[in-house]
Amino acid sequence: MRNIRTKWAMRANDGTNRYNFLDRIFNHLFHRVLFFPECEFHFLVPQIIKKNPNCDLLITIAYPHSIHSGAARAKKKYPSIFPKKWIADCGDPFFLNPFSNAPKYFERYEREWCEACDYISIPIEEGKCGYFPEYHDKIRIIPQGFDFTKTPISVYSKNEVPIFAYAGALYGKRNPIDFIEYLSTLDKKFVFRIYSRNPLPSIYKEILGDRLENVIGKTRKECIWELSKADFLINVTNPSAVQSPSKLIDYGIAQRPILDINIPFDNPNMILRFLEGDYSNSHKIDNLDSYRIENVAKRFLDLVIEDKSK
Repeated sequence: MRNIRTKWAMRANDGTNRYNFLDRIFNHLFHRVLFFPECEFHFLVPQIIKKNPNCDLLITIAYPHSIHSGAARAKKKYPSIFPKKWIADCGDPFFLNPFSNAPKYFERYEREWCEACDYISIPIEEGKCGYFPEYHDKIRIIPQGFDFTKTPISVYSKNEVPIFAYAGALYGKRNPIDFIEYLSTLDKKFVFRIYSRNPLPSIYKEILGDRLENVIGKTRKECIWELSKADFLINVTNPSAVQSPSKLIDYGIAQRPILDINIPFDNPNMILRFLEGDYSNSHKIDNLDSYRIENVAKRFLDLVIEDKSK
């Protein structure tokens, strides 16, 4: 695995990289037109491939998709040493993603890497519509991989006061403010725990008071452990069919019932049933074993083995 050292700091700062005033200015000015600073990967990936010639298999991972376009650039510059097989792995689509709103001129770069790679791996079948139809024959469905041995869970026992939880970001089309407002109208005791990287908007706490807890800074392992103690979990459904949140796999590992809610919130009867302990309409996570990292790794290697056998 080769991590790419960038000159410019990414917006999704983990606290270990600088993100100063100059970074913020350049991000503000050039993110929309150049996808800055992610575009830097387009120029850094070829140097990594040059230093690691003649591999049997290359797997490039997006986001950002400039890693894929960088690999396509490397294939043009160094065709004689480029890996024998190249799989472009995409958690989410890019140009045809309804959330990205990419400028038209970025279509060229996506077409270049789609043309140059051997396979495009995506996590769900529905995601195919996020890619140009002429490349659908290259698409293989390979789910995201998780090491289940690193995510222990608690032995569940029913909580005296119902506890339900959500993990992840809440923003834009995933803003559950009307769900929060509905919960505030209920004359019931409960605790709604939201696990997030950053503090939630203060309006959430103003509406729900002590019945809302915002837990910040938990690692994924710690978060799954805590989720496994809840009575049930909340999944804010994705308005786009081409994406599926990876948190659903974490929810599946936690082994607690899952309540799907839409934005805007439109099914108060369901939350009432869950609060009473009726989980008959829980979201089902099928074939959880298919997400085990050892099975996912085998799916990638099988693509190379299949081609060699032809």
